[in-house]
Amino acid sequence: MTHANVVVIGAGPVGLSAALLLDRAGIPCTVVERDAEPSGHPKARGIRTRTMELFSQWGLAEKLRQVALPSEANRFIYCDSLAGEEVARSPQVEAGNRASFASDCRVAQSTVNSVLDDCVSGLRRVSYRRGSAVAWVHNAPGRIEVTLESGEVLQADYVIAADGIGSTTRDALEIPLDGEPLLGYGHSIYWRADLDQWTRDRPCIQFIIGDRTGHRANIASVDGRFYWVTMLMQPPTGRRPALPSAEEARAVIRTAVGAEISPEIIDITTWRLSAEVARTWRKGGVFLAGDAAHSFPPTGGFGMNTGIQDVHNLVWKLQLVLDGAASPRLLDTYELERKDIALSNAAWSKTNGDRFRRISAAIAAGHTDEMCKLIEDQRSHVDATDQDLGFGYRCGAFADHGPVAGSPLTTAVPGHRFPECPVSVGGDDASSVLTFADGFFVVAREASDWRPAAGVVADKRGLNINVVELGGTGDSGDPLGGHDAALVRPDGITAWVGDVGSGSPDAVLDSVLSLVTG
Repeated sequence: MTHANVVVIGAGPVGLSAALLLDRAGIPCTVVERDAEPSGHPKARGIRTRTMELFSQWGLAEKLRQVALPSEANRFIYCDSLAGEEVARSPQVEAGNRASFASDCRVAQSTVNSVLDDCVSGLRRVSYRRGSAVAWVHNAPGRIEVTLESGEVLQADYVIAADGIGSTTRDALEIPLDGEPLLGYGHSIYWRADLDQWTRDRPCIQFIIGDRTGHRANIASVDGRFYWVTMLMQPPTGRRPALPSAEEARAVIRTAVGAEISPEIIDITTWRLSAEVARTWRKGGVFLAGDAAHSFPPTGGFGMNTGIQDVHNLVWKLQLVLDGAASPRLLDTYELERKDIALSNAAWSKTNGDRFRRISAAIAAGHTDEMCKLIEDQRSHVDATDQDLGFGYRCGAFADHGPVAGSPLTTAVPGHRFPECPVSVGGDDASSVLTFADGFFVVAREASDWRPAAGVVADKRGLNINVVELGGTGDSGDPLGGHDAALVRPDGITAWVGDVGSGSPDAVLDSVLSLVTG
């Protein structure tokens, strides 16, 4: 029996992000993954802006940008076939550019997994165990045992279960899922062919094909030229549909392209379309994250992104509790904060899927005005800035002092991401998002008023508290909304914004941190 502070189950993007964050927090962990080799199937193909901000903090963004589709690919194109007549395009936008230095990035999930895998494999606090399937998780007070199929037992203080929609951990803990378990099935065909002659001047997320001809399919870009995914949606029957043969897949692809090509079929998988959220995200010291905690329709690109942000919310709380700097009650705020976000993203993704079906029906019926209106509405799908960066927690580890004037995209609001703005670090302006990577941060108009207080409270509470001053605000306005200062959590969420008033900075800071840390 071997011991680790934290065991992470699953080495997809969510589990690997958890391991990376645990290493940054100085917490040893063991990652166990059932597959000996990662899947090469692209799966999802989008990184939302908030996740790209995190990847920038972790030094991974540039690697991903190098292999991403161009920014103008952030759209959908509707056509009879790839070689046939084009019917319409969704609005051209660059998601996130109104509120962040980052933007959405069109990269396959398999590539994200590979970049994270390379990073985590070299971390000294991470024991990485591929080909180690979990048979059972026993969760008892003060003792968590993770039994592998090999018979080995790992003991842990905490477990982060990022083992997907078919989570062994969730089943072992008898945690039910609420929502819609079967919205349909999808066949995902991963294939290779040079489509440059039809696509070089038309980069996009996805070609949506055949609404007028009745031969419905789509061609989704992986690298913009050679590698593609075609998804065939199936009705929500009780029985999982059989996979199409390679020759059947080729026939579908030829019809969708509208030319006699010879695609190389690399892989075919079937997946279940659902919109479900776990009833509880924690039992004892075991936490669900990513698809183990929630599943969304793919029409929104929030599955992987929500999961990565789940563990970003959780790990700093684990660190404070393990360090003795916070009450274990702080861990209750993980589900309290993140579950509502998952429910919102599930509903938003379903709305996008419904819109796709209505657009297809309008195209098939020749209802041009209705089609144009719906495609204009699709702007909110392509540019998900409000959903992605404007999310907020209703209650949790922050001090809510009532309504704050202004949008959370530009003004600090407790429970929301602190808005992107310049802050002064060492006399130079820097991005707030990139600065707020580890520890707590006081953002003040006058840093000298807060530095002594931060030092006193940091020593008292055993916390890392930094103080930065607002930089040149430029076009971003006043992110403090006229107040003296704000406190930002280690995950970039505003914990408090306000004024000292008749009190003192150290008393205010101590009081807020007492609330935040439970």
